[in-house]
Amino acid sequence: MSTKASTTGTTTGFLSFNSRPPRLYITSTSAHAPESTLLAWQAEGFETTYLPFHAAQQAAYIATLKNLHKDLALGETYAILAYGDAATAVLRTAQKPLPRCCAVLAFYPGVLPSAGFKFPTMLRVQVHVSGQQKSPRPDMCDWQLYRYEKSKIGFAEPDATTYERVEAELAFSRALACVRKAFKTEADIEGVAQAAWSAKYEEEVPERGSMGVVQGMSQNSAHVTIVPTLEGGVGRKKLEEFYREFFIPSLVEDFEIRLVSRTVGVDRVVDEMVVSFTHSDDVDWILPGVPPTNKRVEIAVVSIVAVRGGKLVSEHMYWDQASVLVQVGLLDPNVVPNKLKSQGLKKMPVVGVEGARQVLDVKQERYNKLLKEHGLLNGMVALNVNGENGA
Repeated sequence: MSTKASTTGTTTGFLSFNSRPPRLYITSTSAHAPESTLLAWQAEGFETTYLPFHAAQQAAYIATLKNLHKDLALGETYAILAYGDAATAVLRTAQKPLPRCCAVLAFYPGVLPSAGFKFPTMLRVQVHVSGQQKSPRPDMCDWQLYRYEKSKIGFAEPDATTYERVEAELAFSRALACVRKAFKTEADIEGVAQAAWSAKYEEEVPERGSMGVVQGMSQNSAHVTIVPTLEGGVGRKKLEEFYREFFIPSLVEDFEIRLVSRTVGVDRVVDEMVVSFTHSDDVDWILPGVPPTNKRVEIAVVSIVAVRGGKLVSEHMYWDQASVLVQVGLLDPNVVPNKLKSQGLKKMPVVGVEGARQVLDVKQERYNKLLKEHGLLNGMVALNVNGENGA
């Protein structure tokens, strides 16, 4: 009835329970185990076993579900990840206690539990549905429900024609968080992000720094996207080249980073920081092709690093490029296109260094200057730019 595909020896991820990794049963209508799904969960440290679902053998399938606990050691628990018709069967079966089952993750089941149904107390239930399906609002449910409005059934399965990478990765993060809570385990992913940080920003030799970054990345699929200038790459080879030739050499002598906050999630590390430097040399990843202006630049930057199976799989970086251009003199907020000027626009809606400085030192008087300049606060009782109450 089952096809087993488990890790052996030490786990490849972070998790452990007693002397063996936590068990995850994956089930769908496919006759064969979905290899990419198995590998993704094994990389996170789970022992995976595949259970094929056949509608004609539903009684035997349910009997198998009810007896999964018999193969467990003392104190051990397990979770079930189910898709489609298999998810329907698992949810129906789990309405009565499944001994030692700590979590059920159900993707696009054909039949949903009623919104007010209460599953056994010790069982975490998480359901993911597509926009094609009818469901109650998530806030109405006594179990956890997520809707993916623009996706179709099959969005979370890489082999499906309806696969959607963005929604699939979001759903995986939610599912991973659910089972880690159910197994009472945690993963230390901050170290992976910190190693990449140190290699990028603290290693002065580009060759060593670039190799240090990519060593902590997944082999071929890792990508880095610097959104404002659309720089980066996909895969270790391209990224090693990018960091060696363009990123690390661009860290001018007075380049500084001040970490404002760090949020560590189940598989993401989000850094909020303020970057400052003098544009005394080429800074290719922020101002590609712009000759040195010797202007001082301070910008608020957000970096989101994704970690899967102990490896960095992506980094997305964001900042306000208009603010950079204002500070180096490439954009003058006072130069307004004639057409918009005739319609009352007095100033371009961009700011310079004030944006980054407000992140570090909040002052009321910096707020709402553009609103005031355009008369949008006239007649309103509001806190004005001087921090006083008035119209």
